[in-house]
Amino acid sequence: MIKNPFSSNTFKSVWLKHFNENKPGIVTNIINPVAFYKHAVIPCFINIGNKLTNGLTYKIDSKATDYKGNVYLIRDIPSYQEICEPEKSSRLKLKKVFQYEGYITRVANYESLDAYLKTIYKSNTRSKLRRNVSRLEANFTVNYSMYHGDITKSDFDTVFDSFYNLFEKRYANKGEPCGELEPDLWAFYTELAFKMINEGTASLFVIYCDAKPIGITFSYHFDTILVEALTVFDIDFYRYNIGHTTILKMLEWSFDNGIEIFDYTQGDFDYKKRWSDDRYQTYYHILYDSKSFKSRLTASFLEKYFNFKREFRDRKYSTKVHNLKYQLVGGTKNETVLLDAFKVEYADEALALEIQSMPINIEQDKYISQRKALYDYLYMNPEPVKNLEIYHYKNDTLLVKGAKGILKIIRDEA
Repeated sequence: MIKNPFSSNTFKSVWLKHFNENKPGIVTNIINPVAFYKHAVIPCFINIGNKLTNGLTYKIDSKATDYKGNVYLIRDIPSYQEICEPEKSSRLKLKKVFQYEGYITRVANYESLDAYLKTIYKSNTRSKLRRNVSRLEANFTVNYSMYHGDITKSDFDTVFDSFYNLFEKRYANKGEPCGELEPDLWAFYTELAFKMINEGTASLFVIYCDAKPIGITFSYHFDTILVEALTVFDIDFYRYNIGHTTILKMLEWSFDNGIEIFDYTQGDFDYKKRWSDDRYQTYYHILYDSKSFKSRLTASFLEKYFNFKREFRDRKYSTKVHNLKYQLVGGTKNETVLLDAFKVEYADEALALEIQSMPINIEQDKYISQRKALYDYLYMNPEPVKNLEIYHYKNDTLLVKGAKGILKIIRDEA
């Protein structure tokens, strides 16, 4: 049995504090080491963590009898984990309900990152991945940091504040609600992450550009398994494919640090399919006393309910309902941030004589559209940003003095 972070005392105590009014968890002799809480309406016990776990594991003690008359729901059991089911002769029975498909890279099957990349990508794609990194490093001072086993409170607070702001910025740009930013949920992650990172059961991977976080990923660690949980990147750097660079660098770390499975978790996202070499299924396990009518009835209800939810989700109805709910009752949804179209072009050197103001800080929020246009331009025309001087010219036009001449950032009227 691996050391599962979702069964740790830290995870259980933080979850109970934030979502169960600090009431103690319920433990059994029959199912270890999972702890439970009692559902308020349905006569069953649900694993602590509920929807916030990413791969529980457990074992059955066949000699225990404290399950009689009860039903236990354990979410998110990945098929790549071996679970010993109850003995056929036992009155404790198991229903397994398929819910999601997930994606993994079996790191242990390859000698190196390069060997793995050659199996999943053609040479032109590998070249593009390398180009994304080289262009980023040509234009910015870049650092890649994996906080795992040790992080100071000041470093953590800085990164997690940026984490929140990047989520807010990303979803405001999309005009969509971001569930992770719900106050109760974010407070949970904030407390949990700091403790688990220092315990070595979680990590934060951060890409810094000029000391500013532009890509952050929070992951859980199951001994030699890394599970990606939350990830976001700065939309200013969209052209640089920061999401792919994050995975590339995290895989590199995984090869160097004995990780055997890199789990991208469940979800039908294109990047997961492109980066993985294998798929798996996640199941909900319903354990129940087969000699109790109430337990059999409850277990059957749960099985039908979760099968219905999967069908509902597969037909894309859940997304429509989710969006409608936010339209009717609101939620953590920011006003849509629309990026105006700007372009960069070379300007007459004589314009430099018209500059009367001091250089501006293009990192200010009001320059978000011009900043993205500049960063996009620099991807194809590398030059260190720190060597550029940027000035306000007229209206919302900016002038940029660089080693290669004067640039003008203007509205793209095309």
